[in-house]
Amino acid sequence: MCSEKFFTRDPREIPFVHNQVEILLALADKSSRGISIRDDDFGFMTILFLYKQMQHVESILLLVPRRDAGLIARTMIEGFYQLLWTSQAPEERAKLWRSFSIIHDWRLMQSRVRAGITIDEIDANKNEAGLKEFGDLHRTKKPKPLDPYHKNWRGGVKLSDMADLVGRELYDGPYEELSDWEHWGVSGIGDSISRENDRISVNLNSDRISGLSLLAAFQCLLQTLQIADVHFSLNLTDTLQTLSANFIKTLDSFYRA
Repeated sequence: MCSEKFFTRDPREIPFVHNQVEILLALADKSSRGISIRDDDFGFMTILFLYKQMQHVESILLLVPRRDAGLIARTMIEGFYQLLWTSQAPEERAKLWRSFSIIHDWRLMQSRVRAGITIDEIDANKNEAGLKEFGDLHRTKKPKPLDPYHKNWRGGVKLSDMADLVGRELYDGPYEELSDWEHWGVSGIGDSISRENDRISVNLNSDRISGLSLLAAFQCLLQTLQIADVHFSLNLTDTLQTLSANFIKTLDSFYRA
C-alpha cells in the first residue's frame, strides 16, 4: 500500500507553507544584498551557505508538487546541519571547511600529473604553500602514502554525528523519509506507483513529499538566516521570531481539534 494513504493533510497546509517560504526567501534575498564579507572564515562560509540555500528554495518552489522536490530538500538539510555544527566552533570548523580547497586542488593536480598533463608552476607553488600552512589540519592519523588527507573537510564526522549534537528533528524526520527516493529504494519508488490488473502507472506528484519539502525548506532557510543575522548583525531577530511564531501557530490551528 502506498504510504501516502497513511497521512491525512489539511488542504490549507501546502498553500500556506508555500506562501511562507516565498516570504522568507524574499526576506533572505533583500537582507543578504547588503552583506559585506569580512576577513573571517565563518562569515565567508555562512554567506555562501545562505546563498546556496536560497537557490535550493527557488528550485523547490518550482518543483512542487513533483517528488524530486524532496531531493533538493534533503540537500538543504545536509547543508543546514553542516553550518549549524560549524557554528558551535566557528573559527576552528570554518577554517577546516575553507582550507579544504587546498586539498581539493592538490588532488586535482595529482590526477593531472598521473594523466601526463603539465601543471602550471605558479599554481603548483601556491598549492605547496597552502599545504604547508593548512595541510596538517586535514591529515589523517594514519596517513596513506599517496594521499595522507581526510576524504572531506569534516574529518570523518558524519551527518548523523552532527544531528546528535545539534538536534535530530530534521534528520530523523524529513531527511530519513526523503532518503529512500534519492537512493532508489523500494519504498520511495513503490510509493510512486499504483497497480491495476497487470498494468503499472506512475504518479509524478506527491502531497506528502511536497509538504515535507516545503517544511524543510522553511526551517533550513529560516535557521540559516538566523545564523547570518547573528554573525552579520542584520537586525532581523524580531522579524524572524515573529515569522516563525506565526508559522507554527497557523499550522497548529489547521490540526487543532
